[in-house]
Amino acid sequence: MMPSPPRQLIVLVALAGWAGAAEPMTVEHLEVGERERSYFVEFEAYLAAPPAAVMAVLQDYGRYPELDARVVESRIVGEQDGRPLLFTRLHGCLGAIFCRDMDRFEQLDEGAALLVATAVSGKGDLARGRTETRVEPDGDGARVRYRTEFEPSFWMPRWMVRSAMARTLEEGTLNMFRNVEARAQEASR
Repeated sequence: MMPSPPRQLIVLVALAGWAGAAEPMTVEHLEVGERERSYFVEFEAYLAAPPAAVMAVLQDYGRYPELDARVVESRIVGEQDGRPLLFTRLHGCLGAIFCRDMDRFEQLDEGAALLVATAVSGKGDLARGRTETRVEPDGDGARVRYRTEFEPSFWMPRWMVRSAMARTLEEGTLNMFRNVEARAQEASR
C-alpha cells in the first residue's frame, strides 16, 4: 500500500487548480431583433480564455463548421480590394416550414482585437450585412463584444418566421461563443 500524500499537499494542489481556473462564459448582454428588413444580434460576454487565443479561433475560418452547427462550409476564396474574401454557406430551418441554404461573401478587416466582416453587395444571399467582433483583455479572460446586422436578399414570410429567426439567432450565438471559448481554452493549455 502506498502512503497517502500529506493533507496539506492535497489542499495546496486543489487550491492551485482552483485559483488558475477562470469562470466559464458569462453573458452580460444578448439582444436579438428586427429593424425594418434586417435582423440583428448584440452580444457581450466574458470568455474564460486569453484574448489572443479567442481571436485565433475566430480567424480560423475553415473551422467555422466546428463552431456553429448552422455553418456547412467556410473558407477564404480570394481577395477584394486587398482584403480577404470569406465565403460561408449556412443551412438553417426556421421551424419546420422554411429551410434553405444561405451563401455569404464578406470582406474581412482583421486586427489583433477586432474582426469586421462586411457583406459584398451583389454576391451571395445578403442584400447587406456587417459583423463586428471586438475581443479585449478582462482579468484572466476576454471581453467579447459581438454585433451583427444583416438583410437577406431573398423573400421570407416575416410574420411567419419572426420568432423562429430570433430563437435561431439567439441559440446560434450562444452555442458559437461557447465553442469559441472551449477551443481557445484548449489552444492556450
